Amino acid sequence: MSAFRKTRYAAAATVLACGTGLGLPAAAAAAATGLAASQASSNCTSANVTVDKNQADTPWEIQAANPGHLTNLQGNQLDGTGVKVAVIDTGIQSQGQLNAGGGTVLNGESTGPDADDDGHGTMVASIIGAQKAAGVNGMQGIAPGVQLLSLREAGCNAAQGSGNTEDAMAQAITDAVGEGATVINISQDGYDQDPKLLAAVQYAYSQGVVIVTSAGNQGDRDTTDNNGTDYGVNPRTYPASYPDVLAVGAVDQYGTVATFSESGTAKNTYFVGVVAPGVGVGGLLQNGKIAVDDGTSFASPYVAAEAALIIQEHHWTSSGDRTPARAYEVIKTIEATADGDGAYSPSLGWGEADIQNALNATVSDSLAASSGPISGLTPMLGIGPNADGQAAATSQQVDKTVVKPYVATAGNHEAENQQRWAYIALAAGLLTAIVALAAAAVARDAARRRGATQL
Repeated sequence: MSAFRKTRYAAAATVLACGTGLGLPAAAAAAATGLAASQASSNCTSANVTVDKNQADTPWEIQAANPGHLTNLQGNQLDGTGVKVAVIDTGIQSQGQLNAGGGTVLNGESTGPDADDDGHGTMVASIIGAQKAAGVNGMQGIAPGVQLLSLREAGCNAAQGSGNTEDAMAQAITDAVGEGATVINISQDGYDQDPKLLAAVQYAYSQGVVIVTSAGNQGDRDTTDNNGTDYGVNPRTYPASYPDVLAVGAVDQYGTVATFSESGTAKNTYFVGVVAPGVGVGGLLQNGKIAVDDGTSFASPYVAAEAALIIQEHHWTSSGDRTPARAYEVIKTIEATADGDGAYSPSLGWGEADIQNALNATVSDSLAASSGPISGLTPMLGIGPNADGQAAATSQQVDKTVVKPYVATAGNHEAENQQRWAYIALAAGLLTAIVALAAAAVARDAARRRGATQL
């Protein structure tokens, strides 16, 4: 039995503190290796993120999603009302803008699901469902009308040997289905297959539950556990690469893929469904402050919120809708309406998720398809998950990859402006030098002509 890790990007975390190869949540790594709680707490997400200096600003990924203006084809605003979204993570800290309406604790901690000693789960949940609080900060969830369920199976102070394992993850998925979730977000990953976890994923899918999961952050570095097992660069991750889930990679605000974002390989299978904002994104900490962080952890909830809005739009919330067709049609809609226009690339998947485009898709409200093409959606041709067929050799997307992950900390706007003015100053200096050289050349030529005349 091994442990999962959260998929926030931590540049130094190249060796996993876990048993047989499944990555441990970075925040819980110290606890699992027997360190004191005080030492473990330094690895908490909340201790390793940047608090945004501009709390009144809305994070860029929320601006991109445009909550409050997302509508169906009839122009009716959608906010996820009537949809239950389970967040399997470190908990959700109850606060003015964020509350969990149910859930359980599976990691041996004494406090309930509405607490979070790490901060990761709270940040993830806020991207999905934080309420707008004018005058407090600029944060707002993409689907603030959803009911959040907190399935807490990770954390800084998880009891040693409890939680963060395949068994706990599988149980959390089963519990979420039992509590009526229609969407489950899992911003964690591991590197070994597990029959119990696979069975839980298959059970959720059979009940029409959409599982959205982070693709993983080892896309540009070797992955080795403390037993010496080497999984290589860009390893296959679980549950992201299981069938019947939607794996999400990370892009920056320019639509380029972060190098840490995993894609799978031809040998290990290509499993990324779509990409979404996951570089320099903002979310709420336990104290209600907006923090900025990187990782596929934060791309996943963006798409989980999109799934909730699609379910609300089509009224797929009744007990009769708990069939595989619901999960399939939601996932397919998200993939087919991404900006890849039906073409696939390993890093981008079917493209960057486009929420409003998905809500504009002319998909029937009557669930029917659980495989194959869906009427009203762009045909998906390529090597990716849920493809409708093979692509022509020239129709694959071209990957746009960030050479170095862009980290939009609170001071980045200032840094960007400084860099921009530095370039302007450099250009002006070069232009001045060129003009001076040209003037000197003209003067020299004139002097030569005068000398020639005097002779």
